[in-house]
Amino acid sequence: ASTGSWGPVVNWDIVPLHINLMPNGKVFAWGKRDRDVGGNVTDTMGVPRIWDPAAGPPSSLAPIGVSDMLFCAGHTLMPDGRLMVNGGHHRDDAGINVTYFFSQDGAPQQGPNMAHGRWYPTLTVLSDGRVLSMAGRDVNGNIVTIPELWEGGQWIQLTGAGALRIPYYPRNYVAPDGRIFYAGERITSRWFNVDATGASGRGIWTTGPIHIWRFNRDYGTAAMYEAGKILYAGGGGDVNWDTQSPDDPISPTPTATAEHIDLTQSSPVWQSAGSMSAPRRHLNSTILPDGQVLITGGTRGAGFVNITEGLAVKNAEVWNPKTNQWITLAANQKMRVYHSVSLLLPDGTVLHGASGDAMAGTVEVPPENNHEIFSPPYLFKGARPTITSAPSQVGYHQTVSVATPNARQVTEVRWIRLGSVTHAFDMGARANTLSFVPSESGVEVTIPSTPNLAPPGYYMLFILNRNGVPSQGHIVRVQ
Repeated sequence: ASTGSWGPVVNWDIVPLHINLMPNGKVFAWGKRDRDVGGNVTDTMGVPRIWDPAAGPPSSLAPIGVSDMLFCAGHTLMPDGRLMVNGGHHRDDAGINVTYFFSQDGAPQQGPNMAHGRWYPTLTVLSDGRVLSMAGRDVNGNIVTIPELWEGGQWIQLTGAGALRIPYYPRNYVAPDGRIFYAGERITSRWFNVDATGASGRGIWTTGPIHIWRFNRDYGTAAMYEAGKILYAGGGGDVNWDTQSPDDPISPTPTATAEHIDLTQSSPVWQSAGSMSAPRRHLNSTILPDGQVLITGGTRGAGFVNITEGLAVKNAEVWNPKTNQWITLAANQKMRVYHSVSLLLPDGTVLHGASGDAMAGTVEVPPENNHEIFSPPYLFKGARPTITSAPSQVGYHQTVSVATPNARQVTEVRWIRLGSVTHAFDMGARANTLSFVPSESGVEVTIPSTPNLAPPGYYMLFILNRNGVPSQGHIVRVQ
């Protein structure tokens, strides 16, 4: 009840370094190489697998046939429940321009190609359901400065973005005013308006707030734990990292510091969120049902990826936005550094896994084709409230009935968008605390008034009791 608990190590046939929660509760993942139980490479292309946690462990899953290597692609769950994947592997630091869609059961469909290859792009679902693809390197290894917008069944180049160089996997979010907020990795955060037009075309950048920690937060992590509210933690430590700008210095060691920002303010600024128990690079952040943000994995060591076991940070910890305090939790078994992932599951546990499928200079990063399940402290604080019925689809600004025999105990209702995780960043998850009033049979819950506060798609709905214990998540679509 104070530290949480870790489950056993569970094997995969891949290092599941790209991992997504589908609306049917299944987990869709892929890596760089297929591997056997001992971690030995058995194939040259880690094609996707889809795992039903209710059906047993994820080893020996049937490969899903695709023609392209999707390693280091961008991905996010679309409003209709399909997974969009774009970009991928041509060679190290060079990307392909493909687009794939996967059904909830993993069936692939190839879509239109982008104008640019992309290696390490970020995909962001906008408030009207369009999807923005930003950053990455093209097939020749050049940094792509022109974002592309999935609009009307095709990709549109946003040439107004100009020559601004954005690092790999930008930590992008839809802000409460509908613009994209680029939270990092660079020192200066920025705003991007996909529909604004300048002399060079659509898509305009404007300068945003400057981070407190005046070093590039490469391979730090970020999470929008409430509409417009973002935590950014850790990162830095590789002096050879391409910051994309001479104005962004690099710290020679990772940082333990964290910052948060509230974009609902008229003049938002980054503020201190204290410090974690240890510096971390290649860490993951996961929004929890109780509103806290869980941090897992990473290394305190310097360099692109330090594989010294003693420098791996295995203790989980949580940041509480209500108190701005950190609490250290139980430690997992495996060193999880570069290519590690963490994903919230509907039962309120967190899948923490992968690491490896990469080189640390001339030495292989230990391949962890496995995961461990973390049960947060709230699962050890008494009986869980239950949702006996709730709608499967809702609209904005509606009030909907959620039936529960625990209505008098409910103190909070929250939902969290389904996660899409890779490279220390969840491109999909964001959360809202929902207003509610008790009723005879449950609670009447008010859905956010605008998609700027909750972009369309699938969310896990939780009710929490006075002990902060969440129910099982009920998956609901908002549109």
